[in-house]
Amino acid sequence: MRALWSLPAAVRAALVGIVLALAAVLTVAHPAAAHDELVGSSPDAGGDLAEAPAEITLTYSAAIMTEGATVAVFDASGRDWAEGDPVIDTNTLTLPLAAGLPAAGYVVEWRVVSSDGHPISGTVPFTVGGGAPITSDDVAGASAPEDDGAVVPVVVGSVIAVVVVAIFVWVVLSRRRSGGAED
Repeated sequence: MRALWSLPAAVRAALVGIVLALAAVLTVAHPAAAHDELVGSSPDAGGDLAEAPAEITLTYSAAIMTEGATVAVFDASGRDWAEGDPVIDTNTLTLPLAAGLPAAGYVVEWRVVSSDGHPISGTVPFTVGGGAPITSDDVAGASAPEDDGAVVPVVVGSVIAVVVVAIFVWVVLSRRRSGGAED
């Protein structure tokens, strides 16, 4: 600890700045890891409906953005039964379905942008009329939307913090050197 106090004031200030910048980045990044999530659906995940639904409703833990929302309702052959675009009202997404869904298994594949700006995705399997349940892996020619995760914002924030601290250190040391030459 004594060695720290023997350092020039500019170096101590730079070290304090680095520690504060890293603490700020880690503090800000932590809440971003707790993304919004799907909290309910109609039909329910794993539900077996006697009759085909006219629409799918997905409910999230917070408001979702209208931009970037994609939803598909696949059967095992890869047919998408979605009819039209999803409609978003705060934290609820509704998607109309084509008429005539036969007794079969279906999987809703969704991807939305959560209130914190990060994409989230998932699936909701259901069956109609006692059909055999399916997963995204069972769907011919279809793939689930991907979740981009929160790694990129943390990395970008860290790089920005390091650059800001480096500029601060350079300015402080440059002033100190030029001020020392005048004495």
